[in-house]
Amino acid sequence: MTETDVIEARRLRNAARTVFDTQREMVRADLDAAGVGKRIATRLVDDGKVIAEEAADAANTHRTVVTLGALGLTGWFLRGPILAFVDHIVGRDDTGEDDDYDYEPADYEPADYYVERRYPVR
Repeated sequence: MTETDVIEARRLRNAARTVFDTQREMVRADLDAAGVGKRIATRLVDDGKVIAEEAADAANTHRTVVTLGALGLTGWFLRGPILAFVDHIVGRDDTGEDDDYDYEPADYEPADYYVERRYPVR
C-alpha cells in the first residue's frame, strides 16, 4: 500500500467517523427529548386511538349487528332473572321445596364408622 493510499483511507475513515458521531449525537438528543418509556407509551396511545376510530367506523357501518350483539350479551348475562320472570308469568313458580323427594334420615351416626388406625413409628 502506498503512502497516498494510506492517506486516502485515513481521510475516508475520518469522514465515516464524523458521520457516525453526528448520527450518534442526533440519537442521543432525540432520546433525551423523549425516553424509551415515553416513546412506548406514546406509540401505544396512538395505536389505541387508531383502533378505536376503526371500531367506531365499523360500529356505525354495521349498527344492526352491534345492537343485536349487545342485546344477546345482555340477555345472556340476565338469563336467570329473565327466566324467573317468565316462570312467574306462566305460573311455574319455584318455591324451592321439592315434594318429589321423600327420604328418611339415616339410622347411624358418622362416629359408628370411625376406625382409629395407629401406625407404628419407625
